[in-house]
Amino acid sequence: MTSGPIQLEAWSWERSEVRQALRNRDIGAVFRYVQQYSGASQARIAAAVELSQGRVNEIINGRREITRLDVYERIADSLNMPDDARHLLGLAASREKRVGGAAFDLAAFPEVVRVYSSQAAAREEIRQHAAASDELDVLAVRGLGSVVKCHAHIRSDARVTAAS
Repeated sequence: MTSGPIQLEAWSWERSEVRQALRNRDIGAVFRYVQQYSGASQARIAAAVELSQGRVNEIINGRREITRLDVYERIADSLNMPDDARHLLGLAASREKRVGGAAFDLAAFPEVVRVYSSQAAAREEIRQHAAASDELDVLAVRGLGSVVKCHAHIRSDARVTAAS
C-alpha cells in the first residue's frame, strides 16, 4: 500500500460540490470526492491521513465526524489541499505554498475580506484600516471554535473604542 500524500488534480478542488463539502467541514464527503477524483481506496486514504481504514469508512458513511483541529490539519496536509481549499475548511494556509484555482478567489466570498495565518499577521493591516476609517467591522475566527465580532468606532484622536 502506497503511503504519503494523495495528489488530486487542481480542477477537483475547484468543483462546487467539493467547495461546499469544505465549507461544511464534511470530511466524509471530501473523502468520497477524493475517491471519485483520484481513484484512491479507503485503505489508501487511511494510510495517507494516518487513520485506520475502519475509521475512514465510518467517516465516509456519516457514523463518525472529525472534531479535532490537528486531525483537520493532518487531512489537509495529506491531501495536498491548496491554501484556498484549506481556508474554506477553516484552516490557515499551509507552510508550503500551493496554488488553488480561480474558483477559490476570495473576491467570490465578499464576507471574507482577508484570511490570516495568525493574529500578528493581521494586526498591522487592521491598524492601518482603523487609522483611515471612521468605523471598522472585524469578524475574527480562531481555529475551528470561537468567533469574536467587533465593531469599532474610530474617534478623531485616533483611539479605537470597540463594542463586541
